[in-house]
Amino acid sequence: MTDDINFPSSHNNTEFDLETRQLLRATKSEGDDSAERISKLEAKVANLSLLNESLWHLLTQRTKLNDADMLNAINNTQQQRKALQDAKLRCVKCNLHNAQHQKKCAYCGGELTGHIAQRPFHF
Repeated sequence: MTDDINFPSSHNNTEFDLETRQLLRATKSEGDDSAERISKLEAKVANLSLLNESLWHLLTQRTKLNDADMLNAINNTQQQRKALQDAKLRCVKCNLHNAQHQKKCAYCGGELTGHIAQRPFHF
């Protein structure tokens, strides 16, 4: 069996036991897998960016929308997301505020009251 791991020049394969060599191979494989996933994600993000830009050009050509409208929409969306993120649910038992993702009170386990409106793009 040959090792395809690049060992530091100060070490040779005989200095590592079998378990260590297997761990090094597995780590290298995981690193390669991660690099491939990152590369694919970068390509997808680039494609989504191109798609969004193309759609924006179509909208501006066929409507009276302009870049100022888009910047205003982006600002409004950021503010709405921030408000949703800051929304808290109150515990009926201890009356403390909890993050909206909590199912039960993080402090006492009690039921939470309040409702955070779900939006189509908030998932």
